[in-house]
Amino acid sequence: MPEKAIADTSALIALEKINLIDVLCKIYSEIILPEAVISEFGTPSINCYAIKQVEGSLIKLLMTDLNLGKGESEVIALSKDTGVRIIIDDLKARKIAETLGLNITGTIGILLKAEQLGLIENAYAKAGELKDKGFYVSDEILEDISQKRLGK
Repeated sequence: MPEKAIADTSALIALEKINLIDVLCKIYSEIILPEAVISEFGTPSINCYAIKQVEGSLIKLLMTDLNLGKGESEVIALSKDTGVRIIIDDLKARKIAETLGLNITGTIGILLKAEQLGLIENAYAKAGELKDKGFYVSDEILEDISQKRLGK
């Protein structure tokens, strides 16, 4: 069975907006959601998730000193404790996670993986749909997806 992943709120919202939240259960064996993510997002419409309580001084440090949100802080702290991959989009949070040596993907990475596995037909089109629905997707990211699809 595929690996587990810890998801942040933004990725859940983005995938739900384009009716693809269910691909998470097809890519990962379990989606771990910290309590803060459940508080921010609500109960997801997928059946492969587990809610985890996350505690520790790293959360306070991330929130107070680095000004991350509670959900992002709990996602990063849980990954730091467990080594499980995170699905997170916020650029500042991603940079902090990279500094901590965490295994990171984002919504666009999920779309590319879903296309690679044959779960969706076109990651580029879905990324464009996200952009049309108000999510920030840079032109550079769209171009990168287009190049990957063409095998360049």
